[in-house]
Amino acid sequence: MDPLVSVVIPVYNVEPYLHECVASVVEQTYTNIEIILVDDGSTDSSGTLCDEFALSDSRICVFHKKNGGLSDARNYGILRSHGSLISFIDSDDYVSSNYIMHLYQALVRGKTDIATTSICIFREGEPPKEHKRDTAEFHVYDACEALEDMLYMRHLEPNAFPKIYKKELFDTIQYPAGKLYEDIATTTKLIDKAGKIAYLDENDYYYRIRPNSIQTASFNPKKLDLLDQLNVVKSIVQLKYPNAINAYYSKEQSALFNLCMNIPQKSTEQNQEICKMLWKSILKNRIRVILDKNARIDARLASMLSYLSYTLCKHIYHLVRR
Repeated sequence: MDPLVSVVIPVYNVEPYLHECVASVVEQTYTNIEIILVDDGSTDSSGTLCDEFALSDSRICVFHKKNGGLSDARNYGILRSHGSLISFIDSDDYVSSNYIMHLYQALVRGKTDIATTSICIFREGEPPKEHKRDTAEFHVYDACEALEDMLYMRHLEPNAFPKIYKKELFDTIQYPAGKLYEDIATTTKLIDKAGKIAYLDENDYYYRIRPNSIQTASFNPKKLDLLDQLNVVKSIVQLKYPNAINAYYSKEQSALFNLCMNIPQKSTEQNQEICKMLWKSILKNRIRVILDKNARIDARLASMLSYLSYTLCKHIYHLVRR
């Protein structure tokens, strides 16, 4: 019999999207699943909807808890799961009916403890951008290759999704509570512990960018959590995977630019000081990134533009991003 897969879905104020998400999991072709809905203190009708879903399918388990954030909800779900395999889905996203089946088959085929696929990104009100290809690419990366690929932002996503894991990986690893960017350091730790990861490029996970998401929200100092999490990644790479260090700096440069360029011209004194700090780090990194032929072209171009001036660089950045 196929092993039980626990699908953990943290839920917080996602009433307009929750039915589409849960329905997509209920309809999986891999049927030996338990669906764990963790209502993280929702203030809309999300919690009530979760209870209604549980009445319609015996595989759905609902837990209501005090709000603790995405990481806390994921950790909560892991502790209450019964499967030997675990997967995470964000409650404003949805998946294809073959999502779990494809991940499980990739895990078995690659003889790995983690398997992942690609994501189809779409903005609110727009259709998903699906990959066009004849056959789905399959590859098994060792830990160093995986970290390089992830940090160069090629195929592997730093997110908790779109992946399946052997649950035992979480015996010593948790998502950091209270962080905005909780995934990248944890994913690095999981890849390090697993030693390798299987990748199957299927159009199975549909990632929704909402107007009020972390990615689209205006800058606030809390977003510097990303740099804290990247420092955790850096320490692991430096200690165990030195061949991936250039990939780390490429990723860091992209993060620095995204943070720095999104601080408004007219902002608080604290934010202006943060901006200066970020810009200084950008200038420190730029030669290394420019000379790295494997770095993303946008990271290299942005680093070159930094030789002009902060003001001009910011102007061009926002012209390109429109």
